[in-house]
Amino acid sequence: MFRLAIMGVLPLLVCASVSAQTRPELSVTLGESNQGSGLYVPSAGDGVNKPDLVGDVAVRRVAESSLFLYVKIDHPAYREGPLDLYVSAVVFDDTVMGLALEFDRAAERPDIRTWYTQTENAHFLTGLKQWRTLHFHLPAARMGRGQNHGTDFRLVAPGIAFREIRVSTVCPAGFDPAAGADIELLKRLAVQRANGMELTIGNDATATEAALFKALSVSSVESYVDWAGVEPLEGQWDWGQWDKQVDVLRGQGLKWVPFLIAGPAYATPLWFQNSSDSRVYRCLEHGRDSKVQSLFNPALKPQVERFLNAFAERYRDSGVIESLLLGITGIYGESIYPAGSEGGWTARLTGKYHNHFGWWAGDEDAVRAFRAAMRERYGRVRRLNVAWGTDFEAFEQVTTFLPNKAYNDRARADFVEWYQQAMTDWAVFWVKAARKAFPKTPVYLCTGGDGNPVLGADFTAQTAAIARYGAGVRITNEGSNYANNFSLTREVATATRHYGTFCGFEPASQVDVAGGVARIYNATASGARQLHDYKNNLFGRVRVAGKGSLENFRRNAAWLIPRSPRVRVAMYLSRETWALQTESVKRALSLVRVLRDASDLDLVTRRSLADGHLRDYSVLVLAESAVLEPESAKAIEKWVRKGGQLIAATRPDETLGGRLYDHSDWRARLFAEAEPGCSSRRKVGKGTTILLQVADSELSRIADLLEGGADGKLDGLYATETAEGVLWFDSKKALIWLENR
Repeated sequence: MFRLAIMGVLPLLVCASVSAQTRPELSVTLGESNQGSGLYVPSAGDGVNKPDLVGDVAVRRVAESSLFLYVKIDHPAYREGPLDLYVSAVVFDDTVMGLALEFDRAAERPDIRTWYTQTENAHFLTGLKQWRTLHFHLPAARMGRGQNHGTDFRLVAPGIAFREIRVSTVCPAGFDPAAGADIELLKRLAVQRANGMELTIGNDATATEAALFKALSVSSVESYVDWAGVEPLEGQWDWGQWDKQVDVLRGQGLKWVPFLIAGPAYATPLWFQNSSDSRVYRCLEHGRDSKVQSLFNPALKPQVERFLNAFAERYRDSGVIESLLLGITGIYGESIYPAGSEGGWTARLTGKYHNHFGWWAGDEDAVRAFRAAMRERYGRVRRLNVAWGTDFEAFEQVTTFLPNKAYNDRARADFVEWYQQAMTDWAVFWVKAARKAFPKTPVYLCTGGDGNPVLGADFTAQTAAIARYGAGVRITNEGSNYANNFSLTREVATATRHYGTFCGFEPASQVDVAGGVARIYNATASGARQLHDYKNNLFGRVRVAGKGSLENFRRNAAWLIPRSPRVRVAMYLSRETWALQTESVKRALSLVRVLRDASDLDLVTRRSLADGHLRDYSVLVLAESAVLEPESAKAIEKWVRKGGQLIAATRPDETLGGRLYDHSDWRARLFAEAEPGCSSRRKVGKGTTILLQVADSELSRIADLLEGGADGKLDGLYATETAEGVLWFDSKKALIWLENR
């Protein structure tokens, strides 16, 4: 079956003819030496390699901590490009992982960087314990030494032993581009998994990779389809790259997840960036512009709609789309404001630009939007002056400001909450436009970060706002540590269950072997519908103790099925506190990680409480809540009196909910007095409250109060109750198991 499918999309390669100018074959035999006839293999940076032995054969092995084997072509006959090249690598197949080649290719368009283009054919090692010769075709190699260390190509092969590298302009005898997806190899790698969980891999797939993905139970491939890439000149749409990708996916029965991006510097065409309609974010810290389009720019909306409609006209009825992912702003496409460092691959179109973690509301459009929002909130400038302690004569004098320089706490809260609401409104615009263009296609909003207000993403508010249009959320912040992943993704998972929609999880960057298992557990135990990974993680750029990432995935893939966790404990995330004390974000998430070891829990906010979702829980933890909105305090008291158990914790120098509002009567009704460092318990209606004061180093005292449940211990074992039984995860052994009941 596999061979027929492969041949359907992989026609035999027609080898290029030898150039009129005869070019000799170049080679390097690797061992103690790393230089040969016209080829040089450096050892530095992300390409460290060292002499080694496989039996009695001298080799050079890529260091476990590195990723690549770089190769520089240094011969007069190969000095000028582009050239059609063939690379043959003799490697020892002793693990399960992918092995790809990326080369410096001549660009067809000057606005596209192609220094790390992957060859159409990739290969897969399966632990055969034997030598293999792997061939790669490098069409239009630039010969510009544009890769790291002044090299021309690199093999993605951490920990792999190489005996020889050869380069030629002549097609090697017997070279077959389908060799990397040989039917016998696919049989060795294939896995079985129950239907239901979307498993999507990015970015893009060659025909060979698509054959492997299908064998691994992958459901779809994700592609970064940015506006700049498909409309490089105004009114001239270029879909060639994506037509080819769709053909490849169809050939293997895979679906497609196009990540539709407009706004970031790399995703906005230069013709628009150079026009009078371009308006970019300006930071409040330095008064400097970014290269990212401001979401407050009214001229951007019709362009987003044009882009979405043009894509829909081309692919809506293709039958290949599994879901759409929307990249609405920020540096990469998440629904957050600019953050990170200057440069990197997102500067490939524009060059370096001003970028940092900060407040991006200094542009004129943002100022006008803030002024209008405050006019709507207060009606009269006199009322604003009373709230802020200011003496403005008219709303026209109101402008944006750094939160730490706000007139008072009320002004700071107003600004920060407006800043987040603006991002939520922008997300709604995108989702509505996408839904109009794709009435029936599942849509995910891409978001990221940790919920800090400076980033602008209120996960619960965004989820609630787009759920009415049938859209879900993809959050892009996972790493290798389960507890940390849980703290960053559970608010989204909680909100999508509350509002009847769906979510997916994506890693922020590289994930190690054990982290891959942690991500599988987090997805299924949280009730996610989609798990995304990058092929570089799956194909083993990171290896531990000789076990490849791909091998570990195959061992645990069967756990990837949709589940509905049964959660009775919730923790309140006081976003109103975060607006005034952004340092509370880290402390709150630190507490989430501690509590998760003792019990499964959901994360709720004032929006959750306003929509009545507190009724789903029997225990609520209230901490890091120096500010508490009156409506939230009222909802919590009502829930306690109906039988809930409230565990409230403060640091010795804090008053629960006391900043910005007077909750003294509320505290008196709910809590008994507690001495510093002690706790108190009180019966309130049919419920119970516990108040304790703890230092940051004593967070485990809160976990001790979470009685019952499947776990109850701080031991690195995590439990989630499901309809099938208790699903366990041992974070130390990276082991998942189900305890049936």
